[in-house]
Amino acid sequence: MNGARVSQQPDSPVPLYGPVFLRPGLNPTAAGIVLGAELRRMREARNLTATRSGKLINASVSKVSRLERALSPPDLRDVEVLAAKYGANATERAQLRRLAQRALEPEWFDRYADYAASWMQRLIALESDAVYFCTYEARIAPGLLQTAAYARQIISDGLRVSEGDQVEQRVELRAERQRRFFEQPEPPRGKFLLDQSVLLRQVGTRQTMAEQLRKLLDYSDRPGVSIQFVPLNSSVVSNHGSMAHLRFGPLGPPAMVYVEGDDDATYYVKPDEVERRVELMLRLSHEAAASWRDSRAILRDAVKRYED
Repeated sequence: MNGARVSQQPDSPVPLYGPVFLRPGLNPTAAGIVLGAELRRMREARNLTATRSGKLINASVSKVSRLERALSPPDLRDVEVLAAKYGANATERAQLRRLAQRALEPEWFDRYADYAASWMQRLIALESDAVYFCTYEARIAPGLLQTAAYARQIISDGLRVSEGDQVEQRVELRAERQRRFFEQPEPPRGKFLLDQSVLLRQVGTRQTMAEQLRKLLDYSDRPGVSIQFVPLNSSVVSNHGSMAHLRFGPLGPPAMVYVEGDDDATYYVKPDEVERRVELMLRLSHEAAASWRDSRAILRDAVKRYED
């Protein structure tokens, strides 16, 4: 994500071997993930270690690992050498090259690079491409659901950012994320689990809070969107403050879980790691959270309190 990118455009997408395709609209981050997964699959199919693959391109095992996990921009020469050494035919090599070229293109949010935490950039790139997006927030309304005034206050207070341009660029980034997520022809199915304390923790003025909570009510009326609250008297299921589970279509990246810390985040993609955390989110949804209907009643009561 932080490496140099080239602006060249790939040729018309063509099918990738097996069940995966370089589909139209595959964003650069997703292309890099698919590329890395395919290179790893080919390496393991030939019983090669990452150390051995590194020697094929005169690189360290760390570089191979970062390529396979899409943690750094791919080197076109490395991709071509590995594809050839793995026994890929001419068509397969061309397909991998196109994935690599796509992975090197700029992301839409690159213009906000100075205003987006580096550990969030993969999430920002992929969230609107998901077919299913489930998130849990224990402290504040999720960025995808924030009003401009609420976001502005969170940024000013939480990040201790006071300069106008610094704040407004971050607010614009959140607004653009919302547009890309919700205002596309087929938005992801979104499930938003919020701790009830989000309703009690006043951000900004009472008017700011009332406006934010009305926006949550509006979103909860949208088809494919569910907002549920975890009441204060419910059992403790998770000690995480922010989590997100993303699932993609059959032509996209593998499912993943994002867990945010204070100043970093972890992305889980291994099936067993994803499964454990998805089970936790399912428990939050089914054991701890109020129903959609009860959650709307909780939300309406909160709106009235801030409007009084």
